[in-house]
This record gives sequence, structure tokens and C-alpha cells, in this order.
Amino acid sequence: MRSTGWTHVGQNVPPGVVLLVRVAVLLLPAALLIVGCLNHTGAPAIMLAMGAGFQLVVCALTFVTRRAWRMPLGPSVIVLYVIALGWICLGAAEWNNWFTYLSQAVLLVVPLIVFAFQTLRDSGAPALRRARLLADRVARRQDWPTDFGACRSLPEVKALRESLHLDAAPALVLLHHPRVQVRVAALAALEFRQNWRPGQAEMILQLAQQTREPAVRAAAISALGNLHDRLLVELLAEFFSDNSWEVRRATADALLWDTEHRWSWIRHAVRRSLANPLFHDDGPLHFDSQLLAPEALKDLTAWASEKGVLGVRAASTLGVHYNRALSERVDDTLLQDLRTQLSNPHAAPALRIELGRLLRQNQELDHNVLEKLLNSANPAPLRLMAVETLLGEGDHADAVLALRDLARLPNREIALATADVVQRRLGIDLGLAVGQPLPPVHSRLAAEVTRRVMMWAAQEARPQQVESRAPEVAHT
Repeated sequence: MRSTGWTHVGQNVPPGVVLLVRVAVLLLPAALLIVGCLNHTGAPAIMLAMGAGFQLVVCALTFVTRRAWRMPLGPSVIVLYVIALGWICLGAAEWNNWFTYLSQAVLLVVPLIVFAFQTLRDSGAPALRRARLLADRVARRQDWPTDFGACRSLPEVKALRESLHLDAAPALVLLHHPRVQVRVAALAALEFRQNWRPGQAEMILQLAQQTREPAVRAAAISALGNLHDRLLVELLAEFFSDNSWEVRRATADALLWDTEHRWSWIRHAVRRSLANPLFHDDGPLHFDSQLLAPEALKDLTAWASEKGVLGVRAASTLGVHYNRALSERVDDTLLQDLRTQLSNPHAAPALRIELGRLLRQNQELDHNVLEKLLNSANPAPLRLMAVETLLGEGDHADAVLALRDLARLPNREIALATADVVQRRLGIDLGLAVGQPLPPVHSRLAAEVTRRVMMWAAQEARPQQVESRAPEVAHT
């Protein structure tokens, strides 16, 4: 049951006690009218009896309606008590005894008290006081976890977050605390806040721009994740190029959840971050909520065709998006579009490789597409992927020919991957450990495996070469 009105003050009162108090308060006007009816005779008694019956009917409707139990208590109390006061004044106006005066006083004072508490609660003063007490408790805490990320899950921080629904000021006071954990906890209590008063969001953004602690910057960015001001969002997007991976990840989480409205504001900052070679190990951009907007997909597809880090990371980001789209709902139109991009020789190679892995993982690669990928015009990783998939289904002469062709390529990384397929699918021992990762590219074992797989390709190709040259020798 939701505590409302003056019962909100006693948050630690057991629910059973709150229920009994609520019932008693609602039935008190009817009880006063019944007692007044018993103490009077004639027309006044009839009038008071009618009032008591009306009160009981209204209370009965309140008790049997489930929705009424979730409604605020204050308006019901005020209406019932004022109506009961009217019945007393009309029915017992000629009776000047102590009970009449007491009933009128009770029916007048109780709704005034309830109205006062309701007004106080609606003003936000109790919630603001509770938020300040919780903020003071967070500031005085001494036992903090060493992991800054664990600060947001502390009970005090969760309670502070719930108490800041009206004003963020109690948490903003903690932003200048000397302890880093306190600042992180205060910002965690404001995570993805929607309602900011003038100047508050600018204060947090300024803190993120000036502080040296990556954890504080990341927490400040998460607090501003629901901004809708273009200037502030563009300034926030500059953290896509922050020196800390933690801050870059927080920026992606804070801004990429709403690319439908923000993409035109942040696209240039996203491109700079994706193209920065220092961030190559970051991999794809991470977004944990909504899928990317069509405008963002169009830009990322164009960037995937560019060389260097930008193309690789843009393609991997598209792979994350399409993987989430397929995991949420298998769409035949989307699958057909992905297969079309995969088979298109003019599409970006990095994107085609990413889509091939995705469709293979979801078992959505059909036989015709796989056979098209065997062609030497396709990137080597795609050809190898198609070879392994086809050989996994059974014998396939064209797949074996493509595998021999791949084994002759002067690329040790491709040679190791080819040797792995040869050993697993064709049963030819090339020196790789079964069930173990491939050896490092520059290791001695990698060199030996490369030599063996190239010898295998040469031996398999020799009979065909002899047959092709035989007629020329006879003719000579």
C-alpha cells in the first residue's frame, strides 16, 4: 500500500498499523454521527442517521475498491469530515451540549491537520530534508569500497537516488568533497536524471571537464545521459575522445541510447573517436539500450568502407547493432538485406566479414551465398568462413579447391587459420594442438605450421599441373 498524506511521515510504521489507522480515520465521522443520533430524538436523530448512513456507504465503497486503497488519503479525509460537519450543523444545530461541540471540533480540526500535512508533503520539504540527511550520511561514511564502480550499489547511494526526485541540490553539495568515493557516489545518485534546475547540468559538465579522476568524469557523464540541450550534448560528446577507456565507455552509454534525436549532434565526435588509432583496442561502440537510428547506420556503413581503424571499428559497431536486432526479433527483411550486403563485392570488406560472422553465428547463411563466397574475388576471411561451413556440411570439391588456394597466400595469419580448417575438416595433421588456440603469428610453431600447410597445397596441386603440361610435351 502506498503511504500518502500525513501517513507518509511514519515510513517505518508497520503496514498493519497504517491500515488500522487509515480505517479508523475514515470511520470516525460516521461514528460521531451515530453517537449523535443516539443522543438525539425526532428530526435531528433522523438527520444524523441519514448522515451516518451516507458516511458508511462511502467508506464501504472505499474499502471494496482496490484502486481507492492506492489513492491519497488526504482528499478523502477532507471530503468526509467536511460533509459530516455539515450533517452535525444541520441535524444538531438546536442542541447545545458538550458532545455537539466536541464533534464539530474534531470534524474541523482533523481535516485541517490532514490538509496541513498534505500541503507540507506537496511542497517537497520532507523529501528535501530526507535527501539532505542521506547526503550527510554519505559524506560521513568512512568504509568505502576500493572499486569506484561499487560505490553506486551501496544502500546509502540507492536511498539518496530515490530521495532526489524533486531537487538534485543535496547531492550537488557533495561534488566538492575531498574524497573521490563521495563524489562518485553523489554523481551515481544522479545517474540519467531527467529534471534539472537551471545551472545544475552545467555545473556537472564543468566538473567533468576539470576533474582529473576518470571515475568522477565517467559518473558525471552518466548523470547527464538524459540531456536534451544540443549545446550541452555536443560538449558531452567531446568525451568520446577522452584518454580513459572508462570515460569513453560511459560517454557511449550516455549518448548512443537516443541516436534518433542526437545523432546529428554527436556524429562528428563519434567519427573522430572511431578513427583515432589510440583507441583501436576499444573495439565497437557499446550501447546497451535502443538500437541505432537509420541515419547512424547510414553513416557507419559509409565509414566502414574507409581504410584504417575507422573502417574496422565502424564495421564491428554495425555488427553489434545487427546482432542485437536479430536477437530481439528475426526479421526476414533484415536478413535479406544482410545477405545482400554480404554478397555485394563492392561493399566494404570489413563490413562483409563482420556480417558473415554474424550470419554464420545465427545459422542464417544459405548454400547459394556460401558458394558465391568461394570466389577468389572475395576477402580471404570470407572465403575461409565459407569453406569451413561447407565442409562442415559434407564433402565439397569447390571448397577444397578454395582451401588450397588460401593455403598459398603469403600471409601467415591466413595460413594458420587455413591450417586449422584443414586439420579439423579434412583430418590432416599439420602440427596444431587439438582444442587449443592458434599459436602466436611470430612463433616458431606458427612458422612450421605455415610451411606444412603450404607444402600440403603444393602437393595437392602438383598432379593437376603435370596433367595440364602433358599435352604440351607430346605436341613438342
